[in-house]
Amino acid sequence: MVPLVIIIAAAWVVAGCRRDDPPRPTAEGVPAAAASSAAAVASASSGAPLSSSAPTASSSAPMASSAAPPAARPLTEKEKQALAAYKAALARGRLATRERRYPAAIQAFTDALAVAPADARALAERGFARLSDGDTDAAEGDFTAALAGAGDPELRSQIWFNLGLLRDMAKDPEAARVAYANAHALKPSAATRGKLAGRSLCAVEIRTSGIEDAVIVPSWRELLALVGPDREEPGAPPEVTSEAAARARVCGPDGMSVSSRPCTGDPPWVFPRSYASYTYFHNHVVFPRKPAGFAVVDGGHSGGWPARCQGIRGVSGSVEGSLLVVDAEFSGAGAVFDGEPNDEQRCRDGVSHRERTFYDARTGRAIVALRWPEGSAVDVKVEGGHVVVTGAACNERFRLDAHAR
Repeated sequence: MVPLVIIIAAAWVVAGCRRDDPPRPTAEGVPAAAASSAAAVASASSGAPLSSSAPTASSSAPMASSAAPPAARPLTEKEKQALAAYKAALARGRLATRERRYPAAIQAFTDALAVAPADARALAERGFARLSDGDTDAAEGDFTAALAGAGDPELRSQIWFNLGLLRDMAKDPEAARVAYANAHALKPSAATRGKLAGRSLCAVEIRTSGIEDAVIVPSWRELLALVGPDREEPGAPPEVTSEAAARARVCGPDGMSVSSRPCTGDPPWVFPRSYASYTYFHNHVVFPRKPAGFAVVDGGHSGGWPARCQGIRGVSGSVEGSLLVVDAEFSGAGAVFDGEPNDEQRCRDGVSHRERTFYDARTGRAIVALRWPEGSAVDVKVEGGHVVVTGAACNERFRLDAHAR
């Protein structure tokens, strides 16, 4: 059977504004007609930014695709109906956004996504409507899903800018700064320059406060309480009463260490603690201490139970002199919950990123935590008692002193 391919030449919807006005929420995606393969889409769209009046829509020439599309063929009647429904839903959503009827806009963009579930334009515009309506959690889900599917740098810049607005609303200035820095790196504008005035352009989120310290535990029994497997079903093993029994539980097959040789291979050890019957884990990185005890670092959640949509997190640890270092690589696959279409829970891709956190080996105190998008040209290294961050407009140095923060 010959695959069905649609070539859509959709006109730009341009807001009546200057080049350096605040970026509009846009997205890039591929509307899929019913029972067809992916369609090549060349369009851009915009709702009104939070800080401006409603724009006037006008049309212009279609945007050229960077790759030669396959040969066009006439659309089937079913495909024409699906395309018309998609365009009509976007038009309703944009009009409702300009008129600040945000619940109506959200519903319209949801209707567009029913035709094209992965369409990044509709996702980003629905995210902006949700942000304007005060639903920041849902807005962030839409923005991150849109970023995962948006390829055009200008569109990605606009989505990052809106993420900055969201994080400003959440009173998280460092996360907002990084979002604006990513927007600026993709497409500098007066809006991004204004948001970053007097602030670093480094596209790495750097935190020296508000970081959770490592937990110091003196015994195997306390370690078991932190990293041991949960047992909710009948017939769970009795509570341990000795160090030897606790060690056997932690290091045995039920301990769920990532290592094939739990407690005997080279430390640190990573223990993903399971919850109930779900494929959902809370990762812990365990650093043995001399002469006894452990430093335990919270390595974050990972899992695959759809409703949680935590994505896949790979966690590892190392010891660098007097430092404990924990690295995490977060794959955005399945990181954004996509509702329950037809009573079936599912997730969408989010933004993959890397994290690195430094702890004082003696006290367990967290010193500095870094986070940056996967694929960024970032280099992090320890040099002369400092952590040095270069690349991605960064030139940052932080003393590796537990008391420096």
